[in-house]
Amino acid sequence: MANERNGNHPSETKARWDRLARHYGLVEYFSERHLRPWRKALWQRASGRIFEVGAGTGLNIPFYPAGVEVTACDLSGAMLLKARVRARERNIPVTFHEADLCNLPFSDGSFDTTAETFVFCSLADPAPCLREMGRVTKPGGQILLLDHVRIENPLIGPLMDRLNTATVRLAGEHINHRMDAFVREAGLEIVESQRLGIMGIFQFIVARPGKDGS
Repeated sequence: MANERNGNHPSETKARWDRLARHYGLVEYFSERHLRPWRKALWQRASGRIFEVGAGTGLNIPFYPAGVEVTACDLSGAMLLKARVRARERNIPVTFHEADLCNLPFSDGSFDTTAETFVFCSLADPAPCLREMGRVTKPGGQILLLDHVRIENPLIGPLMDRLNTATVRLAGEHINHRMDAFVREAGLEIVESQRLGIMGIFQFIVARPGKDGS
């Protein structure tokens, strides 16, 4: 289980996403036309033995690099059922695991690339899961992150801070995360950081395990 002292409650998160899986196609319909180009750009950077954290319903599967070994995990078994169907329909071989993202069932340095897209907004504190991504990434490997984040605007940023309590209560979404800070707290080294979208509401980060092996 994840460290609940950090505000991450995996049983609650799993139950919420298992419920949402039934109707998640509606979310995909309205959001994916805007997000697909950035998903594609992220996966063009992936190589070697690849691990996706928080695979959900498999929205990234069409963008996986051809001819590579991909392992994908998610906390929600119901979401993964949809991901398995997507992979099977496209004849893309993927090894799926239902697992706590902050307590991964893999040895240190198992993967060349670890990646996640739009996952950590559902966690109060992504740092423990980022630390796990660093642990299972080989020294010298890469960690690819794509999330929506707090807009660093003197008017909009504080508004997002005030609205965050409501969005967490209504949808389990944290809209004011500062991913750079979480990545550094996890002991990872940021290699590249880009703000994307309107007013930089999305952030793409390339990181690597810290020198201490985290």
